[in-house]
Amino acid sequence: MLDEGAVLDTFPDSPVPTTALADLERHEAILTAIPITAVTHGSREVSERVLVQTESAAIVAVYDEGWTVDHRVTAANRDSGEVFQEAMIRAQGDNSLVEPPEDQPVAGASDSESSDTKLSDDS
Repeated sequence: MLDEGAVLDTFPDSPVPTTALADLERHEAILTAIPITAVTHGSREVSERVLVQTESAAIVAVYDEGWTVDHRVTAANRDSGEVFQEAMIRAQGDNSLVEPPEDQPVAGASDSESSDTKLSDDS
């Protein structure tokens, strides 16, 4: 099992080149390693916000004078696709890159915020 610290230790002390994420994804313990946001510096594309998923968790890491874990989604007894989807929703922050599924509330949302289902008196 690969922990968060081991993953972040592979990153340089700067925004990570997106090619390095592709290399990281080739590691057998890494399911996914993708940039969430990327910018071009000269001929290199680098990312300051990444999503890395292993069998045990998905993390959203952010670079700001060093790499830190912004969000962690535990994968215990969950489908890897479900874990990835939740991590992507958390990774987007205030941006609307991924819509949450209608049948699943977003973590931390109240019932009224997470469901548009209306009950009728017709029973």
